[in-house]
Amino acid sequence: MINNINEPFITIIVAIADNGVIGNKGHLPWHLSEDLKRFKKLTLKNPVLMGRKTYDSIFQRLGSGLPERENLILTRKKNCKSIEQNIHFFNQIDEVFHWMQQKNYKNLFIAGGTSVYDKFLPIAKRIEVTHICKNFEGDTVFPDWNKKNWRATKGEIKIDLKSDLQYYFSTYNKI
Repeated sequence: MINNINEPFITIIVAIADNGVIGNKGHLPWHLSEDLKRFKKLTLKNPVLMGRKTYDSIFQRLGSGLPERENLILTRKKNCKSIEQNIHFFNQIDEVFHWMQQKNYKNLFIAGGTSVYDKFLPIAKRIEVTHICKNFEGDTVFPDWNKKNWRATKGEIKIDLKSDLQYYFSTYNKI
């Protein structure tokens, strides 16, 4: 994949535990309503790309894709058909970029899982992170990334009153 002018502005969005865990058995290992509200606020009216397993977990929870967003699913499975108007399946990243260009979308949010994050880390311009200040058991982790290539803006540490979890939001912009 060559970085060119037709590529959208790519933002990775993720919640990461201290030990790098981002998921367990197809679900988030925590529930932070402020994280979910932030995710919605940042991604609303934008295309959100995810792998099939991430999409399946969202569909299980909501009974649909993410509302008021174009759900772009990157999958190795051929001939996946959408049952909803805002669900689109792709086998190649170039197909995603072509679709976005046709629809005149300029921003793309990447919502996981690990292999999808790994594919987009080299070309992402921004990473929006919810840092969860605790270790969690999990089977899905965020890929290793070199933070030296990123300039961070760190938010204040907050405490979720329901779960007593400490967390903070950070925005990383590629240098």
